Amino acid sequence: MKRLITTLTLLLLVVGITTAQRAKYVFYFIGDGLGINHIYGTELYNAAVHPQMPNQGRMSFSTFPLRTYITNHSSSSLVTDSSAAGTALASGVKTVNGYMGVDENLNSAKTIAELAAERGMKVGVATNVGVNHATPSAFFAHDKSRSNYLSLFEQLIASDVDFAAGSTILHKRSGKTPAELADVAREVGIEVVQDPQSAAKVENKRVMLLSPTLDEQALKYAVDCEETDPTIVDYTAAAIEYLERESDKNGFFLMVEAGHIDYCAHDNDAVTTFEEVNHLSESVQLALDFYAKHPKQTLIIVTADHETSGLSLGYKDYFMYPELLAYQRCSMVALTAKMRAMRDRGDTSWQSMVELLKVELGLWSEVELEAEDEKLIKECFENDFVNTATEVVSLYNHNEKLASVAIEVLNKRAKIKWVSLDHTGMQVPLYVKGAGLKYFGDCYDNTDVPKAIAEAMGTTLEN
Repeated sequence: MKRLITTLTLLLLVVGITTAQRAKYVFYFIGDGLGINHIYGTELYNAAVHPQMPNQGRMSFSTFPLRTYITNHSSSSLVTDSSAAGTALASGVKTVNGYMGVDENLNSAKTIAELAAERGMKVGVATNVGVNHATPSAFFAHDKSRSNYLSLFEQLIASDVDFAAGSTILHKRSGKTPAELADVAREVGIEVVQDPQSAAKVENKRVMLLSPTLDEQALKYAVDCEETDPTIVDYTAAAIEYLERESDKNGFFLMVEAGHIDYCAHDNDAVTTFEEVNHLSESVQLALDFYAKHPKQTLIIVTADHETSGLSLGYKDYFMYPELLAYQRCSMVALTAKMRAMRDRGDTSWQSMVELLKVELGLWSEVELEAEDEKLIKECFENDFVNTATEVVSLYNHNEKLASVAIEVLNKRAKIKWVSLDHTGMQVPLYVKGAGLKYFGDCYDNTDVPKAIAEAMGTTLEN
């Protein structure tokens, strides 16, 4: 009898330890377009430009116990798009570029968020781009095209997602405006709010947090933000407050996408990209603050869907000068708006443009230019700003060519370069901390990550 009691006691201890170490609270951060050089470049930039930041400006996740790389090709290409990569990260399934939440034969693939909901966990999905954009949709939608925005939205409101946040509801070809679609969400009982503080306070109802203006890029780039402008950090804080309060003994699952990293990397805008990575780091810090209260039950994953534009740190003569980036005060998008305002008011003088570039980029005043740089800018000013309004078209933005050239010159002076305006086939980083860490040691591909999350939760994800 004594031996039986001892055996039962040991068994109960083992079960108790196993249960305690399961991931009850799961944070899944995805930097859209985030490559290792985006991260390390941000840390170099912070050390030079933001010396007051804690830990010399290192990322909040850079010291996680697991730091590795994963492959991310789709089933149709060595270079993935966000929907195929999102599907892999959400469901553990390879699919064709453009497909959403389905395998290459268009069979629906169960997502880790759907699995969490089945287990009674509250589910949150937050992004600073459209709430039915590719990456968030990969966690709740199944469609043959990432561009079927109405279908993706309808699947969102029919899903088990409790907290959904984004800048707007993407609506092309839907026949409805974002405001009309928000009303559709209200009709099914979802509380639609347009500020993070209100979203955090919603009780006993599903909530959808959108931006005040419902524009796709209503959430400004971090470098352009005023103190009162909502950001992905605020969205993350609201999601955590809501989910922590509304969840019960089963806990919650939260996916946060830093979508703007991809947008500005497509523009080859280094400073704006680095500041977006800083906002991702701040968002992860909120999860770490939560982890400090529940260290044995919290799992935090930070990864990416793909790398955007092939960021190169340093070229020619073995030097870098990230300190020169301190003088860029706005994004390429904001600089484009300032240039267009000049043209609209009939101010197309070279001296006025020089003054604008001095103020916004530090060119001439703080950043010494070589003769060929000044010639390049002046020729672009005359040919593409005064005589013709020439645009550089990236995936998400139409910028003035002069804004693009001026920022390219600044990047060049800092010895930073980009390979393209598009995605690359580079491996992406994976950082993990917390409950269930042991299950991530064998992650080699993006499809391995959601399977490891499921194991950390004490179950399996089968597709």
